[in-house]
Amino acid sequence: MVTAALSEAEAAFDRKRRRAGLVLSPVVFVALFWAPLPLGPEAHALAAIAALTVVLWVTEAIPLAAAALLGPSLAVVFGVTGPKNAYAAFSDPLIFLFLGGFLLAGGLSSQGFDRRAALWLISRPIVAGSPRRALIAIAAIAFGFSMWISNTATTAMMIPVALGLCDTMRRVLPDDEDTARKLERYGGGMCLALAYASSIGGSATPIGTGPNVIAVGMLEDMAGTRIDFGQWMAFGVPTALVGGLVVIAVCARAFPAPVERIDGLTAEVDRQLAELGPLSQGERRAVAIFGLAVVGWLAPSVLRLTLGADHSWAVWADATLNEGVVALTCAGLMFFIGGKSDKRILEGSAIQDVDWSTLLLLGGGLALGRLTFETKLAQAIGAGVVDLAGPITAHPLGLMAAATLLVIFLTEVTSNTATTSMMLPVLIGMAQTRGFDAVPTAVVVTLAASYAFMLPVSTPPNAMAYGTRMLRIDAMIRVGFRLDLLGYVVLMAAGALIVPLALG
Repeated sequence: MVTAALSEAEAAFDRKRRRAGLVLSPVVFVALFWAPLPLGPEAHALAAIAALTVVLWVTEAIPLAAAALLGPSLAVVFGVTGPKNAYAAFSDPLIFLFLGGFLLAGGLSSQGFDRRAALWLISRPIVAGSPRRALIAIAAIAFGFSMWISNTATTAMMIPVALGLCDTMRRVLPDDEDTARKLERYGGGMCLALAYASSIGGSATPIGTGPNVIAVGMLEDMAGTRIDFGQWMAFGVPTALVGGLVVIAVCARAFPAPVERIDGLTAEVDRQLAELGPLSQGERRAVAIFGLAVVGWLAPSVLRLTLGADHSWAVWADATLNEGVVALTCAGLMFFIGGKSDKRILEGSAIQDVDWSTLLLLGGGLALGRLTFETKLAQAIGAGVVDLAGPITAHPLGLMAAATLLVIFLTEVTSNTATTSMMLPVLIGMAQTRGFDAVPTAVVVTLAASYAFMLPVSTPPNAMAYGTRMLRIDAMIRVGFRLDLLGYVVLMAAGALIVPLALG
């Protein structure tokens, strides 16, 4: 795995940002706690707690998961709610959906199927030794994998494959300074393209990235709207496909290949694939179980569309095949069934390897979101922002346009999960205050949280791509800014055309 390395200037900025957060967070808390705000006691205390949490998230003064746990705990300490209610969100079925997704992805990886699939796709005749097509193939594969496993895990898996391809090209290309410089730029562009494609691919399904999980939970809690797996994919997949095509087109143009064709490229990929040998029994079993999970996730939507919502099978599927239940049931099978080397597909260590920090961050975001509505804080903030924004937010598309642009650039410097956690309650409250449907705006804003492309700190995939040291920061900012703007256009078109149709 390639780890991200920051420059001295970036590391110094991070240290200053964290120190500022340690000072600013308690100052903001005390100032808001004692400020004469027109709120009830619970909402007033929660406003100070939420502001403290947001500052900690933005500055990363303490780990994001620690801040997510601190918020609900302080809500209990200051009398906003009781312990059971404060921590209830950490046991939300959506948390277990993400947990099951982590375990299923771990099962595929433990059997080596993820790397085999990537190499197999790259070896297809359509690539035909073309570096430009190899870049497109790498990005497309990253896009596909990140729909089902985390974009961070996808990028970590694919970057060594991309670097291996670049090493192969380096061995067969002319050994001169100009070719080496072009290859370095092209290799950086390939890593950047797969990182961006991983982020966008994650927006296509509910389990692709943390913000999607938060949005599904908040919309059900606060707007009374439940979006199932199939409904999310109905707007998520076409939107992500368009966004992915834009990313590939821009990166292929910005980072051209040094030559049109390399004869040794396909042979090297075939060699690596041959080293893996035939598909193992463990791989086949892991893929079968993962396929069973996908069938379970999609079954309620398919049955409802084909048989009608009132059919007994459709009613049973809606009541029984909860996404989290399906994910954990299938993941549990992997602990029973044998894999490679006389081991099961998943061993006990898989539980320890789960990204618990992300799960806690998701739970903390859901907890604060629920509390802002229970205390009427979200509605009060929404009304206040409406008054300040004036005519811009008087129309649903106006609110969507302003909120989407804000979230795209806010996510450049803040965790996308944290951004979604703190923005969605406010935006849903604003929409409800205005009297129009909050769902399209909330959905598009959630998708926007995956469209941060300018900086290494924007997303873990960005950081890993930059950590290869094959990219200049100015090139990343230049290409990323262009993609931010193009992504904004894609998202607004999706919000106006695709989302209403999919959810209508």
